[in-house]
Amino acid sequence: MRILVITSCTDSKKYKPENKLQYEDFASCERLRKRTAELKNFKAPAAKMYTGRQHRPLMEGLEQLRENYGPDVVDLYIISAGYGLLKENKVIVPYDVTFGKIKGRILELSDSLQIHNKVETLVVDYDLVFFLMGKEYVQALQLPFQVPDTVRQVFLAAPSWKYVFSDHLQNIHVACAGVDLVNQLDGATKHNLKGFVFKRLCEAICRDGLQVFEQIRQNPQKLIGIVLNQ
Repeated sequence: MRILVITSCTDSKKYKPENKLQYEDFASCERLRKRTAELKNFKAPAAKMYTGRQHRPLMEGLEQLRENYGPDVVDLYIISAGYGLLKENKVIVPYDVTFGKIKGRILELSDSLQIHNKVETLVVDYDLVFFLMGKEYVQALQLPFQVPDTVRQVFLAAPSWKYVFSDHLQNIHVACAGVDLVNQLDGATKHNLKGFVFKRLCEAICRDGLQVFEQIRQNPQKLIGIVLNQ
C-alpha cells in the first residue's frame, strides 16, 4: 500500500533572516533566483525548514515510523503559499507568505501555483492520503480531485469546517478533529492537533503493525478511535 501525507507550510521556520522572501519575490523565476542567492546561507530541506506547532509532532511521528519500517513507508509533501507543492527534501529558503495572510486571494494564488492540478496528479498514485492543514489550505486545493475510487482521501478537520467540504465529494472522508478531541488527548492543543493526531497514529502503527493503515483505508472513521486507543 502506498501512503501519502500532505501538510501545509508554517509561518515559523528554522531560519529567520530579516530579508526573507516576500510575496513579490515569487513573481518571476529571475527574481526568485536572485533573492534565493541572497539567502544561500539559510537553505534547508522543506521538512526541516518548517518548525510550526503542527509540523513538529508530524515529523516526530514520521521519523519514528520510518525508523521501524524504512524511509519509504510514507511519502510527505508540503503545500507552500510561496513555492506551491513541495516534496519534503526540496531545498528552500525562508519566506513570509501564507494563505492565512492573503485570505481574499486564496484561489488566485492557488491557480498561479497550480496547486489543484499538481496535487491531483500526485495523489492518483496512492492508496491512502492524509491531509493535515488549515481551512485556507483546504480551500486552496479547490476540491474535488478527479481520482480513481481506490484513492482514499482523509482530512482532519474541525466540525465548523463543513462549509469547506461538499457532501458529494467522492472518496473524501473527514475525521472530526476539534476541541472535543483536544480535550481527550493529553499534550494536544488546538494549534498542534493535526500533527499530534498523526504522531499518535504513527505510535499505534509502530505498536500494532502496518495493518493499521489498511484498517483506516477500509474505514477512515476508525482513525480517531485508533488514536485514542479505543
